[in-house]
Amino acid sequence: MKLLIVDDERIARSELKFLIKELNQSVQILEADSVESALSILREIDLDGAFIDMQLPDGMGMEIAQAIMSRPSGAFPIVFATAFERYALDAFSVEAVDYVMKPFRSEDIARAMQRMCRIKPKNELLSCPTDKISVNTHEKVVVLNLQEIAYVTAYERHSVVHTLKAEYTTHLSLDRLEERLMNCGFMRVQRSYIVNLNMVHEFIPWFNNGYGMKLIGFNQKVIPISRNKVGLLKEIFDF
Repeated sequence: MKLLIVDDERIARSELKFLIKELNQSVQILEADSVESALSILREIDLDGAFIDMQLPDGMGMEIAQAIMSRPSGAFPIVFATAFERYALDAFSVEAVDYVMKPFRSEDIARAMQRMCRIKPKNELLSCPTDKISVNTHEKVVVLNLQEIAYVTAYERHSVVHTLKAEYTTHLSLDRLEERLMNCGFMRVQRSYIVNLNMVHEFIPWFNNGYGMKLIGFNQKVIPISRNKVGLLKEIFDF
């Protein structure tokens, strides 16, 4: 079971994580401290449930819940974990399975987990629909196997697809390619880069205590990683 905890208070996340782990040590927990970081995780990781605080630094937990409810791959159970009673009615509008108050009590978290485990996702999770992609260049249409693609970069309003053998400039935007490559082992690690996670060779320290990555066959190229993707990559690659 894979759960997401969204709370801007580190102590609250740690407390909730502890209570969940007491109930089930095998639960895998991802953490987010803002609406933006939570939405980033939702785009990249298949989850089984989420505990969401209502008030966050960059918005409201309802925004995250609404994104969960409208996921093409199907909604999953939501529990609101907050210090505010006044949002309880809002929780019903997104079909939350429970509403627990801070400070957390073990019996409340146990009840929420039981309810969460009884609810199955509305739809089956989407898998990668194909192992090929067509890249429309100015001259022709090139069909690539996905495993050939190492990374994609933005170029003005277009994109450049980089493989070990060649580069292809396509009229497709990076946003459009991100949609096409969703659920196929690719991640948009920075605003201007989509990478094939199967091609990652190493992570290196980067500017301002950040990280960069190198890909197989591109040893001279360092791809910067945005701060809101570092935690997600650490979960995936366990570093």
